[in-house]
Amino acid sequence: MMRPAFAAVLGASIAAFSLAARAADTKPISLSHYDGTYSIKITTSEGPCEKSYRGSVTITDGQVSASSEPGASVSGLIEEDGTVSLSFRENGQIANVGGKMWARQGRGPWSSPTAECGGWWYAERQG
Repeated sequence: MMRPAFAAVLGASIAAFSLAARAADTKPISLSHYDGTYSIKITTSEGPCEKSYRGSVTITDGQVSASSEPGASVSGLIEEDGTVSLSFRENGQIANVGGKMWARQGRGPWSSPTAECGGWWYAERQG
């Protein structure tokens, strides 16, 4: 059974994924307003994955690390406007994560084509 954290926080390869600005933007942007440690709650609304999972991620200078799933790799981006589009991979499993980040929180859908699960994630900055 796939843990939802893997699916939601995995989608970006949970351990160390990059947050990058849209390549088409020509002006430099700073994603530091997303910096911090976030508590993540993942819920599954479809499929056999664990129904609820809590974990944490840290964002520093556009780099994300997930202490709850350190073996995952991630690709994708968080755009300047906070739009989230990530893909996590770990142990042959894939999770795709979408949604929106704001200064202190984020939320959105996740799905895993390999585990045939999906649901929602919610992140809240700690401290």
